[in-house]
Amino acid sequence: CGEHDLKFIGPSPDAINRMGDKAVAKATMIKNNVPVVPGSKGEVDSYEEAKSVCDEIGYPVIIKASAGGGGRG
Repeated sequence: CGEHDLKFIGPSPDAINRMGDKAVAKATMIKNNVPVVPGSKGEVDSYEEAKSVCDEIGYPVIIKASAGGGGRG
């Protein structure tokens, strides 16, 4: 936009990047005292870790990819 003398009305590139990754978005919200749904504290790397988180928060659960959009993740 800046190269073409256009004004962009919307979130900053940093905000767009942060909200594009669910793990980073959740960490950002927690850091700023925004309520979030129960879940992992970030990316889950193993079945055992996933089961532990599920057992802690209770069932049923939804498992989603940390990145993605448009109905993917």
